[in-house]
Amino acid sequence: MPAADLPPDANGGSPGRAPLALSKKIFSLAVATALLVLLVLAFRRSSAELFSRLSSASPRLVALGFLLNVLAFASRALRLNHLLPRGEELPFGRAWSVSGATSFLLQVMPFRSGEVGAWAALRAVLGATWARSAALFAIAKLLDTATVLLAGVAGGAWLLLERGTPVLGAGAAAACVAGAGLLLVLPAVSGRLVAWLVPRLPEGGRRRAIAAEALEGLAVARRSPRRYLGAALASFGFLALHLAALYATARGLGLPLHPATLAVALLASVTAGALIPSPAGTFGPYESGFAAAATLDGLPLATGAVLGGLLHLLATLAAGAVGLAFFLGRLRDNRHSD
Repeated sequence: MPAADLPPDANGGSPGRAPLALSKKIFSLAVATALLVLLVLAFRRSSAELFSRLSSASPRLVALGFLLNVLAFASRALRLNHLLPRGEELPFGRAWSVSGATSFLLQVMPFRSGEVGAWAALRAVLGATWARSAALFAIAKLLDTATVLLAGVAGGAWLLLERGTPVLGAGAAAACVAGAGLLLVLPAVSGRLVAWLVPRLPEGGRRRAIAAEALEGLAVARRSPRRYLGAALASFGFLALHLAALYATARGLGLPLHPATLAVALLASVTAGALIPSPAGTFGPYESGFAAAATLDGLPLATGAVLGGLLHLLATLAAGAVGLAFFLGRLRDNRHSD
């Protein structure tokens, strides 16, 4: 096996990375359990208010939200193909399905192992080396994370300006604009850095082979700024559809939230999910972050947590539905290989 084509280790970690220590797993499990207890206690205190809201739920709006979540992955399919060199693009249906599959794995696999699963899924569909797939996965995740961050900051600026805090609102808006500019140049700068590093590594060594494969994965961002810009716009397109889906679903559940509050809640949820590894994927930390942000619109903690859980569950089911074709294809391939 070539040096640059190294699979994850047997414990699910990436090459050269030790598996999550037992103490960290215990800590993560304790934190998740504490969050669950707090949410149960809060739910018991405000269950009457929650059920009165859910009694007026609109199945049509909930179904519309689910459909918008499914359609949103078409934007991620475009993002993936824009990050690939010309002539190497995937068929649209396959790109759409693997985009849903990677998102599903990130949501449900425990202790951040979804990142390894998504990386492996991307490698399988591209037929590329681990290093090149890792570079592509890193750029895609950078775009997705950055768009959520920018949307959350923009939502915060909107709320601050609307609620009579113009100085802080203007500062948040300026930070959002600066962050968007940084997003456009960062991968190209990273590509130049790797290109500078490759010739300085020992020839024939493992590090040089991996760096060369990573450089190939960064090729589009480094050589084709227009295609990278298209990928960035596609990431924003996904987020716009996803926020519309959250808005429609929340309305359908009888829990109206300001669009800006939803953007802040999404940022808080993604941040909590990234900082607190959970034995249930991102379930638990995601709901906690959403509940905290939903208090901006005066929702009780339990109401926000249950709303976040329902939105998270429906979005995950939409990702699984989109990724089903990819999963079934991999299952058929594994049976044939056996």
